[in-house]
Amino acid sequence: MKNRWGLRSKLWLEYDGIPVLGDGRMKILRSIDSGGSIKQAARDTGISYRRVRGAIHEMESTIGFSLVNIQRGGGSGGGAELTPAAHVLMDAFDQLSDGFQQDADARFDALRDLFLSATGNICHSVNRGDDSP
Repeated sequence: MKNRWGLRSKLWLEYDGIPVLGDGRMKILRSIDSGGSIKQAARDTGISYRRVRGAIHEMESTIGFSLVNIQRGGGSGGGAELTPAAHVLMDAFDQLSDGFQQDADARFDALRDLFLSATGNICHSVNRGDDSP
């Protein structure tokens, strides 16, 4: 029988209770890092250019420092690159995320039988200390 129970978790960082960084914004930052362009990041992530710019602005306004250096167009065509602080923040998020998911998976595996018994897929007999059948 296929085990249907599973666990999904979602992690994001907040600053003063305001969400700053999660999987979606990590994708944006990674795309800027690899493509060197906000426009390319918008294409890569399927998010509008305006929303990508808005997400960058929200993150930077909330935490109070720059994550992306932007060079406006012109003859060289402009571009964008991540700041050293963005790289540190992304590395920290990756470490938290990996450890968080591993811990959540281990906790779920330890409780899997309880989930299965709650749905009747596994039958446990429990001795309650009395002689009733």
